Amino acid sequence: MKYRAQVVPGQGRGKSLGFPTFNLEIPPHFSPRPGIYACRVWLGEKAYGGALHFGPVPVFNEPQPTLEIFVLDYSLNSGVKRLTFQLLKYLRPIKNFSSPESLKRQIAQDIARVSQLLHPKSS
Repeated sequence: MKYRAQVVPGQGRGKSLGFPTFNLEIPPHFSPRPGIYACRVWLGEKAYGGALHFGPVPVFNEPQPTLEIFVLDYSLNSGVKRLTFQLLKYLRPIKNFSSPESLKRQIAQDIARVSQLLHPKSS
């Protein structure tokens, strides 16, 4: 199922961690289990791979669910107001991290896994 979502202002944490994200308004009827997903993202007519976070952000003491997507091979552009996305594969549940630095390491691993899933190397 594809979802269309409004881009909303975020806290800038993804950018400060080196992984800028699109922060999104949670669409109606969007209720997957909280966690990290590989996803497909459409910005205009072009499709990209993405790593999607849905749920609380315990490392920053945020219990309310948030929805954000890091788009692979894309430089964020503040002109994007809406985007379309589709969940492809559940990767892992939400975890708490001891520090933003440990979260940053996990995000890098998640993005590498998404990239491998979407662009497997032929042997």
